[in-house]
Amino acid sequence: MPGARFLFMVAIVALAPGCRPASPDPPQECSERDPAARGCEAPANETPIDPDSSAAALRINCDAGHAPSCNDLGLRRMEGKHGPPDLAAALALFQRGCDARLAAACANLGAMHLRDKDGMVPDLARALAAFTRACDGGDASGCANLGTLYGTGAGVPLDYPRAISLFERGCTGGSAQACANLGQAHETGVAGQRDPALAAQYYERGCAAGSSDACGFLGGLYARGRGVPANRERASELIARSCELGGLDACSDLGIALLLGQGLAADPERAVRTLQKACDAGGARACSNLATAYVDGVGGVTVDVGEGLRLAVKACELGEQHGCQIVQLLRGH
Repeated sequence: MPGARFLFMVAIVALAPGCRPASPDPPQECSERDPAARGCEAPANETPIDPDSSAAALRINCDAGHAPSCNDLGLRRMEGKHGPPDLAAALALFQRGCDARLAAACANLGAMHLRDKDGMVPDLARALAAFTRACDGGDASGCANLGTLYGTGAGVPLDYPRAISLFERGCTGGSAQACANLGQAHETGVAGQRDPALAAQYYERGCAAGSSDACGFLGGLYARGRGVPANRERASELIARSCELGGLDACSDLGIALLLGQGLAADPERAVRTLQKACDAGGARACSNLATAYVDGVGGVTVDVGEGLRLAVKACELGEQHGCQIVQLLRGH
């Protein structure tokens, strides 16, 4: 059976109990409005009113054994709020929260152990242990990430049935990425017989919950008329939504649709802005497509071979072979 594109939620941090489900948006800080909801129980009449004092309150509560405070302080250290990022400190704080059986902290701990940048070295064994504790504790993102480990054979034997079971738990619990992964399993046939209609249902849930991947995958189904009626306009809407949620490939597809007027009115200025933004964020395909637009004047874009070459070089450096081909063509070798 073909493989599926199962993805981790490493960029989405889980929140402490009493808060909204995990989402791509930054978590709300502790505040005087509702400190108890975030585990920021400063002593009476000492409600934090500035970042430094709220962090101090979190530290006091964490040292006193309050796991949500350790988790929240870990998020601050990881994100570099009110100071430079300190990933080592964040890792230690998530570990303390996880050891105190806070599922959200275990999910964050697992995500930290998957990082392969900023001096962090991936540790799949520790990620597996952390995600297992997170999922067993009821954290939906932990189940989603644990399912991805089993669905890709990362640090564990490849086990599609177990992965799908974990995605189902995560999707039911509110994990947008788990719904996206579950949709992939049904679309590709990893879950058994291919069922694009069922895949579309899971993509709808994931997209509504904020998964850029789910929106993009669903847009692809509408564009091809697989499992849903072919609808180019709906496909374009979903690709645009995926782009808004941070999907760089979706932004590249949206840019091309805007250049060519596919499923929506042609708008070369918006197309260039969309492609440029995605390219600046590291989207190799967007860089390559924008390079082509400048070199060939696609969609009425003013020809600028120099800019096209610059973008093609960047696309090539990011691993996009079409960008490399443009560079070779323009340089004559």
